[in-house]
Amino acid sequence: MTGSDSHDVGAGLIVRTLASPHASTSRFLVLILSRDHWNTCRELAADGLVIVEVPIRSGSALDDSDRALQWARSVATDLFDVDPGRIAVLDTPETQPRAAELAERVRVRKEPPILVETFHSTENDLHARIAALPEFAGPTEPAVAVHRRVEPATLAQLDHLTRWDTTSIDTIRASYAKVTPPPTPANERVERIDDVVLGTEERPGIPVRWYRPRGATGPLPAIVYFHGGAFIMGGLDENDDRLDLIATELGCAIVSVDYRLAPENPYPAALDDAETVWRHILTHSDALGVDPSRLVIGGASAGAGLAAALCIRLTEVGLPQPALQLLVYPMLDDREHGSLRALEGGAGHWGLWRLEAERHSWQAYLGELHGTVPPATAAPGRATPDDLRGTAPAFIGIGDVDALLDSNLHYAAQLSRAGTPVELHVYPGVIHGGFVARPRTRQTQRFLDDVYAALRRAFETGG
Repeated sequence: MTGSDSHDVGAGLIVRTLASPHASTSRFLVLILSRDHWNTCRELAADGLVIVEVPIRSGSALDDSDRALQWARSVATDLFDVDPGRIAVLDTPETQPRAAELAERVRVRKEPPILVETFHSTENDLHARIAALPEFAGPTEPAVAVHRRVEPATLAQLDHLTRWDTTSIDTIRASYAKVTPPPTPANERVERIDDVVLGTEERPGIPVRWYRPRGATGPLPAIVYFHGGAFIMGGLDENDDRLDLIATELGCAIVSVDYRLAPENPYPAALDDAETVWRHILTHSDALGVDPSRLVIGGASAGAGLAAALCIRLTEVGLPQPALQLLVYPMLDDREHGSLRALEGGAGHWGLWRLEAERHSWQAYLGELHGTVPPATAAPGRATPDDLRGTAPAFIGIGDVDALLDSNLHYAAQLSRAGTPVELHVYPGVIHGGFVARPRTRQTQRFLDDVYAALRRAFETGG
C-alpha cells in the first residue's frame, strides 16, 4: 500500500506525494516532472521511494520544477524522514530536458547536486544511484524549512521574485535592481529636499534627502537614516515611501544619507560619511530645525550595521550619542553564523539572501581588512562589551527566518553585557526585508508598530 497527499508549494502549484509507510530500505526523494505516469509512480513508491509528482504548466515548467524541489528539500526530514541532500529528478519523454536545466540551476546556486534520470533508465537500482550522490560539503547547519516557516502572504510574494545571481558584485547588483521598486511619488503631506552635506579634502560632500511634515514648525525630533543594500547597493529613492510615512505618522524630520558604496569605496568610507553627517547635524541643529536632544541614528540591514558602527565610533571620538540606535535586522558580522548557513544548501528559497552574496559583500566592504580580524567599527558583531560601553540605547528587530538572526541575537547580548539598554524583537515567519512601509501580514504589521513605538518613546524622553 502507498499513501498519497497533495501540497500547495506556492504560486498555485499543487504537487502530489506518494510514499509507502512500510518501506524497509533507506528511502530517498524522487521528483517526477509529470502527472501522466501514475502507475510507475506507485511502483516506485512501493519500492520504498518517496515520490513527488510535479505537474507541468505551460510557460512555467522550469520554475515549477524549481519550486517543487525547494519545497521538497525543506520538508524532506520532517515529513518523510529522508535526506534533503540526496534527491533524484526524473524526466518523462515529454518534459525533457527540464531535469537537466533544473540541475544546472542547482549547480549555479551551489546546492547539493541532484540525480537526473529519465523514466526509461529506472529499470536499474535507483536507490543505489541516489545513494551514490556525493555527500554535500556545504554548510551542515540544520536547514530552515522556509516553505513552512514564512508567513503565507510573504511566501506567495517570494515565489514571484527574481533569483539572486551571486556570481559577482555586478550580478548581485543586477539582481537587486530587478526587485527594487520604482521611486514613489512625493507624499503631499511631506516636504522632500535634496541637499549635500559639505565634506573635507579627505571626505567628499555627501548627498542627503530630508523629509519633513509639511507645515511643521519648531525644532523637530529627527532620524539620521542609512539605507540597506549589503554595503554594495542601494540609494535614496528606495526608501521614499517608508520615510514619508514615518515623517507624517511621528511628526519628525528624517535625513536619509547616500553614503559611499563598496567595493569602489571600502571601509571606512561609508562610516566616514556617516560621521560627517552626524557632526553637521550637531553643529547646525538650529538652522536645520531639529532638536539635538531627540536625535535617532538608524537604518535597515547594512544601513543598520552602519548605524551601530557609528555609535561605536562616537564613543571613540567623544561625540554625543543619539537618544536611540534603531537597528532593523542589522548586517553586523563578517563571520558566518548558524542562521546564515541554515538558509543554504537548498532548504531556503531563491528569493532570499544567500551565503555567497553575503561573502561577496563583506569582502567588498572590508577591502584590505578582509581575511583579518576587523575592528568593531567595521564589523560591529565582533564588538566586545568594552567596545559597546557608552553606546546609545538600542532597538533591534528581526524575523526568525532571516539569515542574520544569530548575529543579531549575539549583538543584543553583547550590548546588554555592556550595560546598554536593548530592546530585542524576533518576529515569527518574517524574512530579511520584512520591515515594510505598508505591511500585508500580521507579523510585519507588528514589526512596524514596534518601530514606531520605540521612536515615539525616544522622541518623548530624548533618550
